[in-house]
Amino acid sequence: MTRQAREQFIATLAILLTLAMGGAFVGGHSGGLLVPIAAVLVMAYAKGRIVILDFMELRTSRGIMKPALLAWPAALLSLALARTVAVTWLG
Repeated sequence: MTRQAREQFIATLAILLTLAMGGAFVGGHSGGLLVPIAAVLVMAYAKGRIVILDFMELRTSRGIMKPALLAWPAALLSLALARTVAVTWLG
């Protein structure tokens, strides 16, 4: 591993850990409100995107795998947001 690759890995890891801690903090203090829950879901998508692009080394790929893997967490998190909205509005 080159020095540049190691520095990029450490920076990416720091971003992931910051998103994880931020998501846990916001989720813990959300009180069931819609906006903080949506923020946590956006942070979860950002973490998934970083893992898919950087740790799975798909950032420079040109196939169908990259968009398919990015669509998967987007679909699941959209369903989670739809459930949250439904629970919030329906009580």
